[in-house]
Amino acid sequence: MMTVPFANSSIASLISVKFNHAPLISVVDIAVEYLGLTPSTAKRKARNNELPFPVFRLSDSQKAPWLVTFEHFVEYVERVASMSHNDWICMQC
Repeated sequence: MMTVPFANSSIASLISVKFNHAPLISVVDIAVEYLGLTPSTAKRKARNNELPFPVFRLSDSQKAPWLVTFEHFVEYVERVASMSHNDWICMQC
């Protein structure tokens, strides 16, 4: 596994390495680590459009995996990190 110092890397580049530079990421692959959801709960939320980013399937099959674009996922992570940072700054005052 490649070790990258966080201070010299952007969130997007770190996520890109983690997911092997894939343009699409499976919702199941991010469910536990990033969303705190079981894969089945993440799939249910995807089906009901309850996730905090847009998801889609590449076919009409119910067995097709739910996917999120790399850009939408990174935007979500950066938005949450920014909100958390702002909250932390406010607590320091």
